[in-house]
Order: sequence, then C-alpha cells, then structure tokens
Amino acid sequence: MISKIQKAKEYASEPHRIQFKQFTVQFDGIHDGHTVTYNEGQWHCDCHYFEGHGICSHTMAMERVLGVMLPEREQETP
Repeated sequence: MISKIQKAKEYASEPHRIQFKQFTVQFDGIHDGHTVTYNEGQWHCDCHYFEGHGICSHTMAMERVLGVMLPEREQETP
C-alpha cells in the first residue's frame, strides 16, 4: 500500500500526465446554476451568453481551474 501512496504522490506532482476527455459539472453562478460540459476539447454551457458567443465566464473559469490538465489550445483563455 505504501508504494501505491508514493506512486499517487508522484502522479499528483506531474499533472501533465492527466488529460480530461469528457465531463459535466454543475456551476453555481451568481444568478443561476448552469451545466457546463467538456467533450474531446469542446466546451458547452447552457447559459444564454454561451449560446450566442461560444464562450462564457463559466467555461473560462473552468479552463482556469483545470489549467495544465487541458490540452494546450484549451488554455488560451483571454
């Protein structure tokens, strides 16, 4: 078990080894809750702003939270 704990620590110190492929999160916004999804590099949010712009504060926040664990092109948030 000790070797597994050590290996987990090693992996955690190398987040570039982890890449998210697909997930769904519930984002508690200031005015309302929103569902944000990520699927093979593509973001989607059910908020009105995302619908018209293809990006929103919710998806940009997720990019910042996930940082290096997203593919390089996904980190280029203004």
